[in-house]
Amino acid sequence: MKGDDILFKKPGAEAMSRNTKGDVMPQTEALAYASALPPAQRSDVSGCYCLKCVPCGSFPIATHCVCGGDSLCWGCGTIPFACCSIPMPFIDPYFRSIKRDCTVMLVDAERGTLACYPGEKAEKPCCIWSKLW
Repeated sequence: MKGDDILFKKPGAEAMSRNTKGDVMPQTEALAYASALPPAQRSDVSGCYCLKCVPCGSFPIATHCVCGGDSLCWGCGTIPFACCSIPMPFIDPYFRSIKRDCTVMLVDAERGTLACYPGEKAEKPCCIWSKLW
């Protein structure tokens, strides 16, 4: 699996459809996609994930188990805290670090894929979290 886990068509009526062009979803499109999902689905991100570094060619760098809900809290993982501080409160439609230097949002509801963006205005994600279970 590569960073193309978060490929989509433009937001709108077809926001739930997949695109296969290979471009990483910009944060503006990810925000529109996450906003179109039901509120309960946006924060239901608990599970075990494979974290892949986008600048490194979407190379897998760690695994982590997290719990979702009102805040994104880390359970056990192969690196401390993954790529952001904990806990990350849920500020609909994304999780945001206390320092506002990181946002995490659901970018593929079907597969449970999350994207981590460095800040609230970043164009590309720094890593993709592919749900394992």
